[in-house]
Amino acid sequence: MTAPDHPGSSAEFATALFAALVAGTREAFTALLTDDVHWGGEHGGNQCTSRAEAGDHYDGLLAAGVTITRTEIHPDLRDGPDGPDSNTLLVRLKVDAPDPDDFPAELTVRLTLRKGLIADIRELDPPPSIELLFFDGCPHHETFLPHLRQLLGEYAVAIPITLVRIDSEDDARARRFLGSPSLRVNGHDVDLTAAGRNSDANYGLQCRLYSTPNGTTGTPPDQWILDALIENPTHEAAITAVRGGELSTLTELLDANPGLAAARLARHESRTLLHIATDWPGHYPGVAATIAALVAAGADPNAASLGDHAETPLHWAASSGDLDAINALLDAGADLNATGAVIAGGTPMADATAFGQWEAARLLLDRGASTNLFEAAALGLVSRVIRLLGNGNHTLDGITSSFWGACHGGQLDTAIILLDHGADLNWVGYDELTPLDAARRAEAPDLIDWLEHRGARTAAERPT
Repeated sequence: MTAPDHPGSSAEFATALFAALVAGTREAFTALLTDDVHWGGEHGGNQCTSRAEAGDHYDGLLAAGVTITRTEIHPDLRDGPDGPDSNTLLVRLKVDAPDPDDFPAELTVRLTLRKGLIADIRELDPPPSIELLFFDGCPHHETFLPHLRQLLGEYAVAIPITLVRIDSEDDARARRFLGSPSLRVNGHDVDLTAAGRNSDANYGLQCRLYSTPNGTTGTPPDQWILDALIENPTHEAAITAVRGGELSTLTELLDANPGLAAARLARHESRTLLHIATDWPGHYPGVAATIAALVAAGADPNAASLGDHAETPLHWAASSGDLDAINALLDAGADLNATGAVIAGGTPMADATAFGQWEAARLLLDRGASTNLFEAAALGLVSRVIRLLGNGNHTLDGITSSFWGACHGGQLDTAIILLDHGADLNWVGYDELTPLDAARRAEAPDLIDWLEHRGARTAAERPT
């Protein structure tokens, strides 16, 4: 598709951007991009280098139920050699996501324009923040606060401390309060293991204990705080080497820093380097050799990400459709059927099928992955679908969901079987699509014709 020319003024571009975000489609978004657009974080990550890759990334956000709206746009007033650049804009966006923990509620991006089209999208880091959560009367908090202020002063960290008093058990649950004192940097607990204890049973008005290599303490160790606040040059160099496929540089870093391969990167959401290597959109140069080097140096191919979704690097490679990474991880001992996916806590196959990464799903299948009814239906595995239906363990809702999955995968044969087992022909499922909508998105003409002959409707055609 050839992108149309857009008027060059900021006001006209702002109108075009607003219309594209309201439309909420890949086509409307990519029409604003140059062929060689770059999209990434302020310091790298999620790097796209073409309109097609940026469209895939945007599709992934839409598939995850994320909606983005523009709230404010103005020129970037940073001075360049010729003064402020009229081709660079700062855009504040509102982000709505099914799981608020997965995406920030607000995001600022820097857009660089070329001939009226977006040539670079840079997601800017939010302003740094330090929150100290406590309840009155906790002796650990009373001694920790002055110590924290002294530590920040010693390292010239000029970030104000926001004190958050927890007044009740309800407040503790609402704020996921694990005890006093709790220190969060940019919204993340400085204790990297804290995410694994996020449950109502662990929240409350209590003094907190920290398990450290040197024993149990009532306050977080200084090194945890510094790791969260101050960029680690070795970590950053390793991340750059992983993303750039710079194997010799990575090997030198691993040799010089025992433990680096398995380290949790505090300033990168406690990811491992294997997670960096498989992060969306994936397909980093030399990724198979990178993965082999990391595992040889001690990286755990089954290390789960910390947080609400315990995804392994294989989950991420499957979500990105990165076949080289999938094979390298499996060759290194990754668990083919590890749970923890962002999709219903499932396996890497759950991510691959949900995000329409069909080559990745077929590869996982060839390597021996198990499938549930939805996944088997989406892949058109007739014999598996018949066998799974025969075990009698599926509800009508599950059959309907799997019928939708068959249409999502463009699979007529499994769709016929599941409709014959009572699936709802017009269920509005994932992405607010009916089975007919999903089949049209999959561009499956035979399936579309069959659905229409059976009386299927789009979501827009359903009675309100």
